[in-house]
Amino acid sequence: MPIRPARYADLPAIAALCSIALEDELWGDLMHPLRAKFPADYAKFWLRRTRENWWDYTRVFYVATTTELTDGRKQEVVAGVAEWELQGSVQPAMAWWDPRRAMKPAMALLNNLSLLISPNRAANPDPKFASPLYDSFPFFQHHWQGERANTYFLDVLGVHPKYQGHGFGRELLQWGLEQAQKQDVCVSLISSASGRGFYKRMGFGKEVGMCTEGEGNPLADLGSGWILFKDPVRAEGVDVLGGHRYL
Repeated sequence: MPIRPARYADLPAIAALCSIALEDELWGDLMHPLRAKFPADYAKFWLRRTRENWWDYTRVFYVATTTELTDGRKQEVVAGVAEWELQGSVQPAMAWWDPRRAMKPAMALLNNLSLLISPNRAANPDPKFASPLYDSFPFFQHHWQGERANTYFLDVLGVHPKYQGHGFGRELLQWGLEQAQKQDVCVSLISSASGRGFYKRMGFGKEVGMCTEGEGNPLADLGSGWILFKDPVRAEGVDVLGGHRYL
């Protein structure tokens, strides 16, 4: 099953996929409790988010694809997506003239303007849940210290329900595992309830805490959010960091 780097033209398909595949406790229940009533607004949220993060030089998008017959012709379909955030020593260098320095803040401004015109009716009306994961990060960021500050962080992994169980998620995750192993760094993520078993089977054996910890954390009542790490395997064949980010 092929995976490849995402293209800008894939972003609408990625957003549509995420709005269907990511029915979890964070993106769905907490941040968008009215998504069933306003599904188009939930899809627009993902399109705005993906377009903004596309211009973040620390992020890498990969898609899993398959083919479907449409009007008698085979067409490529985006079946899954992974969004990786490269942190610490694995972040790529960015030249002063790189257009991404201007494009990301410009896209953020455009997103804010679009929300003034067309508010996200699927979102939680409580403003403290507008970006709870990022607002809560100071409560648990201590888990990414020392060698673990250098990591491939899996920010999003989604597979369309139609294609779940066919190995697309495994292939997308494996890409990051292989890149991290080459650079001798860990892989980390924050897991939803539905993904926890899958990540455990993929070798994320270091469960170091939860994203709900800390007094005043806006995610305190989330009910999931296990911080999982998979440390690099060194020459001796053992994990040496002793060690787990949210989907």
